[in-house]
Amino acid sequence: MIKKDLIKQIEAYLVKKFKEPNKRLKHIYNVKKVASTLGKIYNADIPSVVVASYLHDATKDDTNEENIELASNLINDDTPKACIHAYAAHNLAKTMFKIDDLDILNAIKFHCSGRSKMSMLEKIIYVSDFIEEDRPFVTTELRELAKTNIDKTVYLIMVQTKEYILKNKQEFSSYTEEAILFYKKKAEEFDD
Repeated sequence: MIKKDLIKQIEAYLVKKFKEPNKRLKHIYNVKKVASTLGKIYNADIPSVVVASYLHDATKDDTNEENIELASNLINDDTPKACIHAYAAHNLAKTMFKIDDLDILNAIKFHCSGRSKMSMLEKIIYVSDFIEEDRPFVTTELRELAKTNIDKTVYLIMVQTKEYILKNKQEFSSYTEEAILFYKKKAEEFDD
C-alpha cells in the first residue's frame, strides 16, 4: 500500500532534482496525467500508478556513467543503452524510496523496452510514456485506442519503436522482440 507521504516525498525529490520549469519534469507530469486516466479505465491502483509515473524517468537526465553505476546489478549485454536509465530508476526506487512492490519496480524497469506478459500497471506506464500529450509523433487514434484496448496499443507502440530504432541503427532489446510476438497474438485475438 502506497502512502500519501511517500508520493509527497517523491514529488519533492523530483522538483528539487529537475528545478522547475524543466522539460523532463513536465514529461513526468504528463505521463502521470495519462497514466492516471488509463489507471481509472483499467482499474489499476492509482497510488501505484502515480509512484511508477513519477519515478520512471527519475534518472533519465543523469550521466550515462551514473546510470550504469546505479543499475550495474541489473544490466547485461542485451540491455539497450537507451534503457539503462529505466534500470537505474528501478534501483533508485528501491534504495532511496524503499519501494519493494515488484509491480511498481517492474513498471519502472520495463517502461522503455517493454516485455511480454506485462502486468496492467506495466502496460499503463509503458503506453503513457509513449503517448503523453507532448509527443508530436503520436496520433489521436493511438491515444484513443489506449482507452479501449491497451494490449493492441502496446503492440502498435512496440512495432513503431522497433522501426524507429532499426532505422536509426540503434540497439534493439530481445525483451521487446519477444513482447512484439506476444502482443501481436493478443492484438489478433481482439481483431477476430
